[in-house]
Amino acid sequence: MTEASMPTNIALIKYMGKKDSVLNIPDNSSFSYTLDNLRTTVKLTPIDDARDHWDSAEDKTRFIKHLDFLRNKFNQKQYFAIQSSNNFPSGCGLASSASSFAALTECFINTMHSTVSTAEKAALSRQGSGSSCRSFYKPFALWSGEKVENVELPYKKFIHHVIVVSSDKKLISSSQAHAQVKTSLLYSDRKIRAEKRLTELLNSFRQQDWQKSYEIIWQEFQDMLALFETAEKPFSYLKLSSYFVLDALRDYWETHHDGPLVTMDAGPNVHVLFREDQASMANMLSQAFRERFTVI
Repeated sequence: MTEASMPTNIALIKYMGKKDSVLNIPDNSSFSYTLDNLRTTVKLTPIDDARDHWDSAEDKTRFIKHLDFLRNKFNQKQYFAIQSSNNFPSGCGLASSASSFAALTECFINTMHSTVSTAEKAALSRQGSGSSCRSFYKPFALWSGEKVENVELPYKKFIHHVIVVSSDKKLISSSQAHAQVKTSLLYSDRKIRAEKRLTELLNSFRQQDWQKSYEIIWQEFQDMLALFETAEKPFSYLKLSSYFVLDALRDYWETHHDGPLVTMDAGPNVHVLFREDQASMANMLSQAFRERFTVI
């Protein structure tokens, strides 16, 4: 039996829409922070059978398909009993596919006891889930086209929490969202906006301008939400509680002129990122939100 654990990540500059849906090549560059506290563990046990066995009732067609892709890529014939588990809710917009496909890729390669570069692992994992390629780099990853790389910044570690307002399975998958946003009238200039924010965010991080970084990241996820709402068939992942949390965080910033970075993924839950010197603030805000929500 071989085991591997990999983290998920949260995009601070989102990729929305795919240039190539088969190879999972994004329309625009994205920039993420790797979430070591949110992980998927995959275990592969060799079996004497002509197909893989999955230990879950969940539909894992993409998962098995990716394992077949890896097997063919390395000309392997071995099949496996597969076990997979997250330490966080899956299917509710916390990027469980990123950590799952990264862990599956890492685990499969480990079964071969061969040396494969990080760049190659990321490229292979991207075939199953685009955003999973960023999980092979930390603390920050920049993904553009087929290339993903580390970015060195003054901030080496954030304190990260997710305010989970709902762990219900989302009705529209991330893949569906990537297709549907292209029908929005706002989409034609999306790449220009995203690339401009990427440049601005990297500059603000390098200058350690925390408030400017907060403002850019807030604008970026609001841009994503606007694409959802203005698609030909509008959709949204937000709950009333999502608005409550966002309003509370914005009010905190306006009152204290400081606070966490705030962002969302394709789901109703809110990510907050604090500087290490904001530990007491992180603890206080997390405790306040725990009165109504789960905070992980």
